[in-house]
Amino acid sequence: MSGQASPIRVWLVRAALVLAAVAAFVVFGRLSGTAKPSGEAATRLALLIPDDLSLSDPHVQAWEDAAAELGFGLSVVRASDLLRAGGMPPGAALILPDQVHRRMNDALVKALQQRVQAGTQLLLVHDAGVQDLAGSYPPGASRLSDLAGVSYALYDALRGRMSGDHVAWVEGAAVPLLRLPPGKLIRDGEGEPLSSEQPPPGDEEPLAVVGYHYGRLTYSVFATRGAFSGKRLMHADDGSLLAGVHSVGKGQVLFVNLPLTYLKLRTDGLFLHAFLRYFAQDLVGLPQLSPVPDAKGALIMNWHVDAAAAVPAIEVLDALGVFEQGPYSIHLTAGPDVDSPGDGQGMDLARNLNMQQWVRRFVARGDEVGSHGGWIHNAFGRDVGTREPAASIPFLERNLQAVHAASGRPVREYSAPLGNHPAWMTPWLREQGIQAYYFTGDIGMAPTRSYQDGKRSPPGMWAFPVLSYGAYASFEETSFAGIAQRDIGAWLKDVADFCAQYRTVRLVYFHPPGVALFPDAFRDWLQHTRRLVENGTLRWITMAGYTAFANDRLAVDWSTRAADGAEWLEAEHPRSLAHFAWLLPARRYDAPQVLQGQAEITREGDAWRVIAGPGTRLRLRLPLHAATPPTASISNASAFP
Repeated sequence: MSGQASPIRVWLVRAALVLAAVAAFVVFGRLSGTAKPSGEAATRLALLIPDDLSLSDPHVQAWEDAAAELGFGLSVVRASDLLRAGGMPPGAALILPDQVHRRMNDALVKALQQRVQAGTQLLLVHDAGVQDLAGSYPPGASRLSDLAGVSYALYDALRGRMSGDHVAWVEGAAVPLLRLPPGKLIRDGEGEPLSSEQPPPGDEEPLAVVGYHYGRLTYSVFATRGAFSGKRLMHADDGSLLAGVHSVGKGQVLFVNLPLTYLKLRTDGLFLHAFLRYFAQDLVGLPQLSPVPDAKGALIMNWHVDAAAAVPAIEVLDALGVFEQGPYSIHLTAGPDVDSPGDGQGMDLARNLNMQQWVRRFVARGDEVGSHGGWIHNAFGRDVGTREPAASIPFLERNLQAVHAASGRPVREYSAPLGNHPAWMTPWLREQGIQAYYFTGDIGMAPTRSYQDGKRSPPGMWAFPVLSYGAYASFEETSFAGIAQRDIGAWLKDVADFCAQYRTVRLVYFHPPGVALFPDAFRDWLQHTRRLVENGTLRWITMAGYTAFANDRLAVDWSTRAADGAEWLEAEHPRSLAHFAWLLPARRYDAPQVLQGQAEITREGDAWRVIAGPGTRLRLRLPLHAATPPTASISNASAFP
């Protein structure tokens, strides 16, 4: 495709997307409303783990981290707690994770079945319970097949073929429910990701999951058999169910046939976070501590400035109006050296007077000036993963020193050239005072405490996954692939709208010279983001700025409890609760009442937004909405805002 779409056509496409998503909500709203748990409504999540698993195990930590980052209360309970009276926390929706519960006795299986029948909501993940305590597969299929809604773990019939790698497809109706970001899905037979420039997907249209560099992604999943009576969210290319939600007795089960924990521990946490949010917020209806200040969407623009050619490109950006907004995260490769003749001229920051002036302007504007690799851009990016750390550290230190000298400020952000960020580098960066780093793992996610080699990064460290347009992330890559400017422009606008509508944060990056390849798309994007900023639904934020907020947010101690015909939300912070915000499902609660502290409360769509004011304590009374079951789903307005 080429040329520019007419304003009327773009408006019609966006309107059609909204209508399609509303229809999807009607279908899912009916499904979600069918499950009415007996007794007290769920007020938190409970992660069920074996009795002998340490609480410090990464498999536990990964789920605790995800819940904290998303903003939902989570308790960890032992399997034996489920089997004894009073052992479970009141008002808990259960999560049965993969990787840790592969072996399970019949008593635990029966207890799970009974609880769900009685009204408990369950997130059942992949290989949980597929074997008995002896490590054998039960005859026929998994004993949890009735809860899943399909037969799976079919060892008797399939043996070694009971699981395999398959392309993952998302149903069109599930796109707004899982909130997968723009650029993550692609139509069958097409080469470009789904965007608002295209006709909206049908409810049952399959959309393939794509990844940066890799294209269509495959996942190891169980083959399933039988018709699924609930609503299918994802399926494999052999027809197996990958994810679906259905009613079981008075309860509800979200079955996910993807190894979510395994993926999270190997830098692919998108689906664990997507399904956990959908389960906690849309199905269970829990309050959420917003991941962004004031529950307002945020966008990070990350520049990688690695050559002398960036200076004239930055002047072009200035002419396009980029410095009328911000702040941005701007990372520099400072060395004069190049990899080989023909590679162009290095930045030579220590002698480049024009670039030094720009750095001073960045600092004065409030932009964050960070370090991009280690002195020699491409050579360092290629070699850092193959060298011993001691051989790479001098180059990293040299670049940090040069950037610090030019900016006069501590260097708080880092980005790896070519995305090559070995696991040893993260703790080393932390020792240098850097807590925010660009990352090509966990593609499509909001900032996260990422895991590499099964281990979490040091405390206080946040990875900022790049958002890609399918298999491409930079303007140069999309240009080489022949992507039309109109399509890049639609994707950029979709990203901004996604962050604004879903009150989340994402990072996009580029090299300044790449803007010359798509000047109209970039200019239109800036005009679009300006409107969102002006209407109060979006803000620009830097990586370091968000990291400071995210670490401070982890110190918010909050919980909800049910009593006296209502629920009560109590929160405290050792310094101040100002700008922390909660989203409370309006289908569950009438207008919240402030009993202690300060808060601004507004009704916005399907949620009450509560923004805390100054002070260290907040106490709210949350009147239950008598006319609507607490488990009713929260609607999502559109697949692409």
